[in-house]
Amino acid sequence: MRSYSIEDLLIGQFYRPTSFARKYQGGEINYATKREDIWLDGYEAYAIRFNGSKWATVAVRVSDL
Repeated sequence: MRSYSIEDLLIGQFYRPTSFARKYQGGEINYATKREDIWLDGYEAYAIRFNGSKWATVAVRVSDL
């Protein structure tokens, strides 16, 4: 059985911002790393880079509540 990290699963996916002002500024994720400075209950925060040099933070659900 093969194991994957969340970073591995995020890379290569298409990121589409949810805000209306940035609606068409998404792109393919080419880098992801976990952010230890953000605490979310039941989620983990990841900093992602897409379109070469744009950055965003996404939340990934890691537990069933």
